[in-house]
Amino acid sequence: MKKYLLILGGFAVIAALYLLLTFHPWRRAEPQRPELPDVNEPVPETETYVSPIDFAALQAENPDIYGWLDILDTDISYPLLQSQEDDTFYLNHDAYKNYSSAGSLFTEHRYNKNDMTDPVTVVYGHRQNDGSMFGTLQQTFSDSESFAAHKNIVIYLPDRELRYQVRAALPYDNRHILYQYDFYDTQSYSDFLYSVYNTRALGINYAEQVMEPDDSLLVLSTCLKGNRKNRFLVLATLEQTVPESSAVK
Repeated sequence: MKKYLLILGGFAVIAALYLLLTFHPWRRAEPQRPELPDVNEPVPETETYVSPIDFAALQAENPDIYGWLDILDTDISYPLLQSQEDDTFYLNHDAYKNYSSAGSLFTEHRYNKNDMTDPVTVVYGHRQNDGSMFGTLQQTFSDSESFAAHKNIVIYLPDRELRYQVRAALPYDNRHILYQYDFYDTQSYSDFLYSVYNTRALGINYAEQVMEPDDSLLVLSTCLKGNRKNRFLVLATLEQTVPESSAVK
């Protein structure tokens, strides 16, 4: 009986620790999608740009928050983070630096600046089963009709917003894109695009307008459903900067 009670007590401790580590009722919820403007409405060039995101409040909580990514007409709308010390930190920490298996949407400081001025920026996020983070990315963009209906991605920065058009979505291997290719080199950039347009797999979608080595490219990267060792990518080209005067030349 004593042995039985010890075993039972051990299971109870394990269960309590699991609940403690998995559910955090005292923690704050992830920042919620704010009220965002209609991106189809023109912004007068004379008007001073005011971001719809309260970056002052967000950065007071965590200075690593530098942007906000919003895929229009989807549930994907989250802050963008970048640690200046550990590029793996936001794999398992939320926007407030609390441990979270869902992690955050993030970029790597070793390869990308946090002002979105690199030729190619890769944003990573987990494919969460509950649909959070990039949980619905593959579902949204591997279906041809859904791909055609979800073309717009906006990244909000404190001083401007970047409007992208989705050009491709596809399963991809697990190579580290920013390590493998030098996107400041035209030939290397072209090699990457060649690999994208010559991938053969189910769930690939391409827009009519092809990508070129002089495009400013946003890549969203998550685990591929059915093969977590590989990736599912969504690629989008920068089409407009608001205000236009802040566009990087």
